Amino acid sequence: MILVETTETQTSEPLREARIAVCEELSPRRGRRYAAELAQFLVVVAQFGLIVLVVREWHLENLLLSRLMALAFVGFIIHHLLPFRFRLPFFALLSLVAVIFGLGEIGPRLFVGGLTGRISLVNFLYPFIPGVTLIGIGLGLIGLCHLPIRFGARVGLVAVAGAGLAIMRAHSQWFPDIAGMWIILGSMFMFRLMIYLYDLKGQTAPFSLSRAISYFFLLPNVCFPLFPVVDYKTFCSTYYNEDWPRVYQTGLKWMFRGVVQLLFYRLIYQYAPLDVSKLSSTLDAAGFMLGMYLLYLRVSGTFHLIVGLLHMFGFNLPETHHLYHLATSFTDFWRRINIYWKDFVMKLFFYPTHFKLRKMGTVWAMSVATLVTFVATWLLHSWQWFWIRGDPLLNWKDFSFWMILAVLVLVTAIYETTRGGKGVLSPSRVTVRARLMHGFQAAGVFCGMCVLWTFWTCQSWAEFETVMDAASRPSWRDVAIILAVLATVCVCGMLWGQSSRETSEGRSTRATRAPFHPWLSAAGITVGALSLLLVPSVATRTIPSIQYVVARLHGDVLNARDVALQHRGYYEALDVARMDIWQWRQIGQPADWGKGFKVFYRQRSDFMLMDINPSVSTFLGGAPIRSNHLGMRDREYDTIKPPNTYRIVLLGASHDQGSGVKEDETYENLVEDRLNHELPDSRYSRYEILNMSVGMSGLFQRLLRLEQQGFQFNPDAVILSVAAADKQFLFRHLSRTLSLGIKPPPGYQQILERVTLSAGIRGNMPEVMIERRLQPYGDELYEWAFQHFAQQCKQRGIHPLVIYRPAPVDFQGVEQADRSEVIRLARAAGLEVIDLSPAFDSVTDRNTLMMAKWDDHTTPFGHRLLANRLYEDLVPLLFGSHR
Repeated sequence: MILVETTETQTSEPLREARIAVCEELSPRRGRRYAAELAQFLVVVAQFGLIVLVVREWHLENLLLSRLMALAFVGFIIHHLLPFRFRLPFFALLSLVAVIFGLGEIGPRLFVGGLTGRISLVNFLYPFIPGVTLIGIGLGLIGLCHLPIRFGARVGLVAVAGAGLAIMRAHSQWFPDIAGMWIILGSMFMFRLMIYLYDLKGQTAPFSLSRAISYFFLLPNVCFPLFPVVDYKTFCSTYYNEDWPRVYQTGLKWMFRGVVQLLFYRLIYQYAPLDVSKLSSTLDAAGFMLGMYLLYLRVSGTFHLIVGLLHMFGFNLPETHHLYHLATSFTDFWRRINIYWKDFVMKLFFYPTHFKLRKMGTVWAMSVATLVTFVATWLLHSWQWFWIRGDPLLNWKDFSFWMILAVLVLVTAIYETTRGGKGVLSPSRVTVRARLMHGFQAAGVFCGMCVLWTFWTCQSWAEFETVMDAASRPSWRDVAIILAVLATVCVCGMLWGQSSRETSEGRSTRATRAPFHPWLSAAGITVGALSLLLVPSVATRTIPSIQYVVARLHGDVLNARDVALQHRGYYEALDVARMDIWQWRQIGQPADWGKGFKVFYRQRSDFMLMDINPSVSTFLGGAPIRSNHLGMRDREYDTIKPPNTYRIVLLGASHDQGSGVKEDETYENLVEDRLNHELPDSRYSRYEILNMSVGMSGLFQRLLRLEQQGFQFNPDAVILSVAAADKQFLFRHLSRTLSLGIKPPPGYQQILERVTLSAGIRGNMPEVMIERRLQPYGDELYEWAFQHFAQQCKQRGIHPLVIYRPAPVDFQGVEQADRSEVIRLARAAGLEVIDLSPAFDSVTDRNTLMMAKWDDHTTPFGHRLLANRLYEDLVPLLFGSHR
């Protein structure tokens, strides 16, 4: 026994020593591994923080996104440090918190006010109502999916509940306290419920409460009504399916790519030639088509940002878009653009239909299944539009687009099938000839999609006709530039036209199988993010002239085209109110912003087209507005001028009228008050400025209003206000009168007949085409108008003046050139001109002079600046020798 024990003891000592030696050897390795992981994590945190700062600095999308990114940043750190089994429940809880705080726009001020007692308990709890309601409805829908009854009965109950919710969405005014909830509710459940039920029936993925909450209430969804259709099976199977450094770094790369795409979108949105009425050449038309196609970068950018953010919580979801601009066929385009949507409709519509019809033969089954899939796509997009806007989008243009694309996809799919090849995505041998063919195919598909996308996004068939009219007379220079662009696409297609990403199911691809280089990716993202944060401020200090460009890219404001659509809507709101695309961009605008338009304005059947209803009071542009008994947006005045009174008539548009500001805040009333306070001329004891400005009135309308109404007030002076955008008002007014067959007054007939004859304009042309053809004659029409104005005033012994009023924001980027030309034409007619442009020179960010991002009218602050400048320049001209 002693021997044995001694032997065992002697034997175990070397083993113990060996274990200690191994542990001592492993401890440094383990320490180095932990240190490396900690370094990787800190680098990821630093990159994530920089991206959060970039989103905040550039004001991407909205303020809610900045707050969500900050919440996600903190949540990411906690999520990573938690034990693995707690991570998914924590993500579900964080998503619910984001819904409550996002829908209620809850911030620190609310909690500070609640804790200090400045806010009552009712007012404190009120902002929580929309989010809590959405969560309650969502949990109820999830519960219906899991009731212990037959699956068909569950689907029926979900359908009935969905129909009831749709009725309430259509009448959201019934529930004003939760009006903003419906858009996000629809975004979360309208498509994901279909996928969830499909996978629930087939039991293709695990199901639990935390998974269901995480899937339906996805963290970024509260910021984005347009959200990728994430597949439930993929959502579950890709959760930490690779090492976390690779998952996180991929997410950071995609988030940064999304940020860059959103900034490119802003650049294109603000500076591409997107106003149809201003297309003057084939090159302009090509630029319009290219710009409209590239505007899809907003969807691509937001989807990259969304999926990248989900990667930071372990969901290793695949790419949503893959080089769709370089697609080599229309089938390839369908595979690459919005991959999640393609997989969604293929899963629910194409494969079931094809499987049932497979006995008909491959080609026939494919044909029917493709058509069914695209009809479903059209209807589901209309369903999506309904949840966002409250009305379904069912029109011939939308249907035509999807059917044309269906035919193109089907033809190329049948060609690929019958040819028996492997398709363009995985050729068996990549030769120079094959690459060249890829390039030509990519250029051809790119060109075709630019045309088809333009057809889809144009406001009307008339607008599309106008684009084609502008493109119908190309010059050699236009052809050369267009071919150069297509050659560039061809070269890019040769280099990167082959696709290795065509599904959202998360299967391994070349990209995921490739060696992982986290430090290289981290360096690129860090340098890129720091450049976006620092370079603009350095560049604006070095080159002051680009300050305005940087300010426009920082602000989410309307471009020239959407401002034109908004302005064109002034007339159309009185007619048929067809503003589909403009309404899509109006998200965020208060429902009653333009509520009083039809009350305040009235249509006319003569050359004037529109004027102000006398003696009405309403709200317009977020402010009260009323008219006097003379039909002016102004104080009450007598028709007969009182004794010892100096009377001025002001003619202008909506900025001069003071849309969006109170009556005593308009620059016209501010100048009038100052004149009566300082009494600059001893001959007069009273000064009156009668504001005869009418929103959206063109130059000819203002002159005719002066002749028909203004002269009866016996003014001593008339101020004609003009701005860079006024030419479009003039063209729009003339195109409307010509299309309606309204004859101009006798004094205006000769100039209009000469111009319309020279421009080849016919009354049966679309209005937007007439506008485009009038563009080259703007200077001629202005020259006549200024001469006519000067002549009419001087015949009556009235002092005529022209003021140039600057726009708060130069949407078109041409105000400097237009201002110089307008002032030159006015002075050539012998008119005195007051240039008010310097009034805004002290304002660095001109976006602060706009009422809102959806309303470009001048703010009260802008009116004060205009009033100060106008008074200083007006008094010497009118009363210089009597001061």
